[in-house]
Amino acid sequence: MSLPLPFTKRFAELTVLRAALLTRRVISAVTEISKHDATPVTMADFGAQALIMAALHGTIPGYGYVGEEDAETLRKDEALAKTVFELVREIGDEFAKHEVVNADEDLGVRRLPGVTSQAEMLDLLDLAGRGTPGPKGRYWVMDPVDGTATFLKGQQYAISLALVEDGKEVLSVVCYPNLSLDDGVVSETGVDKTGCGVMLSTIRGEGTEYRKLSTEYSLGPFRKLDRFPVPTSLADLRLVDCLASKSSRLDIAEALAKQLGALPFPGIDLWSSHVRYGALMLGEGEQGKHIMIRVPVGARGDPSRAYVWDHAGSQLLYTEMGGKVTDLEGKDIDFGAGRTLAANWGLVAAPEGVHGEILSLVRELIAKDSKQ
Repeated sequence: MSLPLPFTKRFAELTVLRAALLTRRVISAVTEISKHDATPVTMADFGAQALIMAALHGTIPGYGYVGEEDAETLRKDEALAKTVFELVREIGDEFAKHEVVNADEDLGVRRLPGVTSQAEMLDLLDLAGRGTPGPKGRYWVMDPVDGTATFLKGQQYAISLALVEDGKEVLSVVCYPNLSLDDGVVSETGVDKTGCGVMLSTIRGEGTEYRKLSTEYSLGPFRKLDRFPVPTSLADLRLVDCLASKSSRLDIAEALAKQLGALPFPGIDLWSSHVRYGALMLGEGEQGKHIMIRVPVGARGDPSRAYVWDHAGSQLLYTEMGGKVTDLEGKDIDFGAGRTLAANWGLVAAPEGVHGEILSLVRELIAKDSKQ
């Protein structure tokens, strides 16, 4: 079933908004649950993905679904599953009472489907959590709470939803429910105390839209973000990174910063992958002076540790503003190679006008490192 992209985008925006409101509900009283890899996952993770999947599966069936969470933990804990279901149903019912404010005569978006039973919720979680993207067809890629560690601290996190076709992003919505830009920069401590943060959305080829969200169950107006100007000097650039990362060569990123004169390193330090992309585009990032590189720890050819849901959607938003994203070999990112970015090695994100130069410098640093 294929629906017009403007309808699909509006529907995706409302879907992400509903999930964001759920996460805001639990942010101050969240229960942490252990996963096999010791990454914290929360009731907000399960609840947000369940609401997203209910909307997608109930409105646009027939596509594939790929999400971070499955229902394994909830199936082993009946009390927890019941608590999550009650939260999902509560938010779904509340959102339905206010959906008239989001009705759109032209796009025809009326009501988002909810979750009708605990068993349905578990099945929907498994449908995405066990999904695997392929090189052909359409599928939704979602990250219900990217940045659970900082979410638990009341800092920055993101909710992402991307429509991918034949391995390429077609449509994207990313919400940063805690983000305030009052200080002009994306930071962990720049928290929106009264609203629901910021939402970015796009259809490929149509530019990136920006919304400042309230908590009033509505999307509100948007503005189109300008395309990046060409940086006048590489020394004006700032690197966005995560000093807590154990999967990326921070030493090479810092060496690049020193070579460019782009100090201190990192210019912006953020935990969530999608929030780091957000820093490339928002606040002072709108000036096109922020870049990001990822040189994986380990040998070339090691299994990828980069998951599709940590990148899908944000890259389309960035390229619609005049950014360019490739891997370290200069290849486009392939979102159809499985649950990881297995067809790519590393990443360079920079404005189009300087991407080639940045990529060359990073490759020189990698070559120099390999000889040591």
